Amino acid sequence: MNLTARDLILALICAFLGSVKGLLVSQVKSIGPIEIFGLRSVGATCFILPIVVFWNYKLWYDYKCNIILFIRAIIGNIAVCSYYFGFVYLPIAEASLLFYSTPIFTVFIGYLFLNERCGLSEIISIFFSLLGIVLVSLPDFTFDTTRDSASTIKGVAGSIIGAIAQAAALAIVRKITFVPPAVVSFWWALVGIPFSGILTSIQFEHSQLWQCGFEVWCIILIAVVGFISELCLVAALKSTDAVIISIALTSEILWAFVLQIYVNREIPNLMCVLGGLAILFSIALPPIAGCVFKKKNTIETEEDSIYRVNGSNK
Repeated sequence: MNLTARDLILALICAFLGSVKGLLVSQVKSIGPIEIFGLRSVGATCFILPIVVFWNYKLWYDYKCNIILFIRAIIGNIAVCSYYFGFVYLPIAEASLLFYSTPIFTVFIGYLFLNERCGLSEIISIFFSLLGIVLVSLPDFTFDTTRDSASTIKGVAGSIIGAIAQAAALAIVRKITFVPPAVVSFWWALVGIPFSGILTSIQFEHSQLWQCGFEVWCIILIAVVGFISELCLVAALKSTDAVIISIALTSEILWAFVLQIYVNREIPNLMCVLGGLAILFSIALPPIAGCVFKKKNTIETEEDSIYRVNGSNK
């Protein structure tokens, strides 16, 4: 396992910004999730382009790398667009819970295609992460019968599809760690513009313009927050395994509940508190296990060196 304090902080910042982004998306009522996603892509492109020009980043690489960047952009856009469906049609906490089943998919993808470590600590972290998700979401999905069934299906399907796509996107980024985060984000945002345009043209629901005033500011902030969170995510993935980052990102669930308490005035029940504690444990375990494992290897190396020195003296 490869984890640094810097990467963990970046992942936690990304998680917090993701919950803020979900709250902003849930406040936009006049347009659908695809339109929100398209406007976010336009805004993110406008923010990233000056950075790419100022630092004179290279946008074109060899054929294989360009293909990987394009595939990552497509899968990343599918993840974000699907995630927005969850935010629009479900409460932000429930959408976050479903979306952050990502670690269970990431660990398999990382293990199969990236030869990443899948040890005992990762398995335990995934178990507690999923346990927390079940504890928090089970009461609402079991007993809430007042919600519109069509909206619930859209939200649940979008969140789960987003979770699978996010897992694949995290794994792909680990294949191009030599590419600057701004370049990866630029490709993602640029491809998102025609991608959202195609989806808007084929969707069955009629598109309409957003309302002036509060919703305009929400859309602008969605683009800004999305741009910053994407940079933090790609930067964290440059030197840390995808499964570890995906586990750290599940802390967004806690932030989502905090926002629900203080913004929507909804108090979580005991199951939510227990689920939050399980998720916190799943986040804390990997770095703790990594420190213990590293310290153990250091001690064994020192003991082996001492043994060799003593043996040579004899």
